[in-house]
Formats: sequence, C-alpha cells, structure tokens
Amino acid sequence: MFRWIIIAVSTTAVFLFLWLLLNSLRRFRWLLISRRLSVRASRVQDEPVNIYLAICDHYQPFWGQVSQEIAEHRVVTWCREYPRVARDHMDFRGRHPVHTFFYSEQDYNPNLLDSIYKLHKDGFCDVELLLAHSNDSPQNFKRKIEEFRDVLFHHHGLLRKDSSGNIVYGFIHGYWALNNSRPDGRFCGVDHEIPILKETGCYADFTFPSAPDITQPLVVNSIYFAADVPGQAKAHERGYAAKRNNWSEKDLLLIQGPLTLNWKNRRYKIFPTIEHGGLSYTARFHPDRAACWLKTAVSISEIPGHIFIKLFTHGAIDQTIRYLFNEDGFAELWSFMENKYNDGKNYRLYYVSAYEMFNIIKNLCLNSKAISTYTGLPKKDLDHLL
Repeated sequence: MFRWIIIAVSTTAVFLFLWLLLNSLRRFRWLLISRRLSVRASRVQDEPVNIYLAICDHYQPFWGQVSQEIAEHRVVTWCREYPRVARDHMDFRGRHPVHTFFYSEQDYNPNLLDSIYKLHKDGFCDVELLLAHSNDSPQNFKRKIEEFRDVLFHHHGLLRKDSSGNIVYGFIHGYWALNNSRPDGRFCGVDHEIPILKETGCYADFTFPSAPDITQPLVVNSIYFAADVPGQAKAHERGYAAKRNNWSEKDLLLIQGPLTLNWKNRRYKIFPTIEHGGLSYTARFHPDRAACWLKTAVSISEIPGHIFIKLFTHGAIDQTIRYLFNEDGFAELWSFMENKYNDGKNYRLYYVSAYEMFNIIKNLCLNSKAISTYTGLPKKDLDHLL
C-alpha cells in the first residue's frame, strides 16, 4: 500500500514538473526562437541619434472593479499631478512630455473622459483605444470598436480624422491577446482581428511586448507590418519590416517596445530580469533599464539615426500612481533621459505621443531625407493629417 502511494505521488510530481516545464517553454520561447524584422539602428556619421520616447498607458480607471468615487479620484490625480511634474521637463525642442492614454472601452464613463479631455486640450496627453473582450465574435468585436471610436471622436473631441475623412485610432488589445494569442482562447475569441482593425481605422497597434506573458509573439524589437492569414490565429507572429519606400496601407503596422534581458539587474544575483519597457511600482526606472532601451534600439530598417522607445504602464493602479508621482517615478525617468540623451551632439530626445510616433515612422519610410527638419517642428506641424 505504501509503495503505491509513493508511486502515485512520484507520478504526480513528474506530471507537474512536465507541465511547469512546458508552460515555461511557452512563455519564454521568444528567448530561443524570436526574430527581429527591423534592423537595429546605426548612427549617421557626425549626426546625433534622434530618440523618440512615448509612454502608452493601458488605462482602466475602474481597475479592480472599484467604485465610481475611486475611479474619479484616480483620474483627478492624473489631471492634477501630470502637468505639475511634466512642466519641469523638456525635450530637444523645448516641449514637455506627453502621455498617451489607451482608454479601456469597458471603463467608459463620460465624466472621466471629459476630465481627461481638459488634460488633452492643454497638450499634456493624447487618447487612443484599448479593448478587452473574451469569447467574442468578429461582428461584435467590430461593433464595439466602431461604437467606442465614434463616441471618443463625436462626444469627447478625441482621436482624429485622416485625409479621407475617416476617424483613425491607435490600438492596444486588453490582456495582450491580439488575434486570439492565448493558447486557451481567453480574453479574445477572434482569430482575425487585423482586417477588422484596418477596416475601422486603426493606424497602428501598440500592444507588445507582453513577455513574460504567454501572448508574447516571436517577432521582437521591430516596427513591422502583419497581414491576416485565413484560418490561422496570431497572424502577427510573422510579417515584414517597415523600411524606406516600403509602406503599406493594407496591412496592420505594429510598433513594439523594447524586449531583452537585463544582466545588470539579476534575481537572486543569478538570473537576469526581463526588460519589457514597463513602468510600475514593481518595475521602477533605473539607468540600467535606459541602457537596455538604447541597446535594443527599436528602429526602422534602412534608415539610420532614429530610435523609437515605446514604454508602457497601467496608470490606473493605485500603487503605480503613487510611484509615478509621489515617489518621483516620472521625474527620475525624464531627468535621466534629458541629462544623458539630449546633449544635441550625440543625441536628441523627443517626447511624443503614440500618434506622433506613428507619424514620424510613416514620414521616415515615405521620405527619409525630409525628416531631419521634420523632427524639429512644433506639435501642430508634427501632428498633421495622415
């Protein structure tokens, strides 16, 4: 009897070990077989490197299923504290940082968005679209996108129209499950989101990286286009790089943030941490992290001298709000970047919104020679029609 108990326990332990191993391999497969579609940026001789820094916020004011009062307090804190901190910082053009709220469709509240609009009107933020869904259908996904897009534009004065008169938006998928990325199908349900996003006016996706989450695609550190693949989920697992004279209006542009291992920040003094560009109370800024962002150098193939740093945060989590404002998280980040990477000789730093980052990428691809003066223009010229 005792022998059978030992066998049962041992068998269970083996299966548990194998399950954990398989799960780890799924989550960290990008370390083994990832591919970079964009060629790492090189420096133009005798020219400074242009660094474009955007912070994309997965913004869910009702995070944790909190009350209206708590959600309002979170938004009010942002509207009060962000200008206070940002006014003390300037990029190469003399412009203060600008934040991009990817506002959650599930958290829609007109009063909260009206408050954020005032921050937007004063030039401190932009607003794009985040949608989290589960067990959904293509028809319902499209309906949600169109309805929320139209509400943001027509009722709140947010988003913008392209030269054809169509409302356009940047997109982040809730729980990183773009194109049904999870093997269990949770938090999505729609294999073919790319054509729906394009049909409804999505100019670019800013979802990734998501490591160590299981949704992390094999394509890393790239600015690239992905086409829909009939009968297959996760079509963004493959694509082609955005580069000079290679621009697509048909396929979906994905602008990724940095993803690498930080060997200077080790767990238990042994294992390197994952650098994914996240800012939070558990992922605080440190100069070693900025070095990783520059070394990773997300850029456009065949166009040297330009690095795009897309960071992210979940700015409605109370501990992160305290870190960013009360504990000087933003101030430390911006001060370091301005002191280290904004001397005008070796580097020029530009604070940009997600939409501005997209616009710069597009103009670089279509007319790379014109961009040297383009980057020095004020916001009203930078944020032109597509």
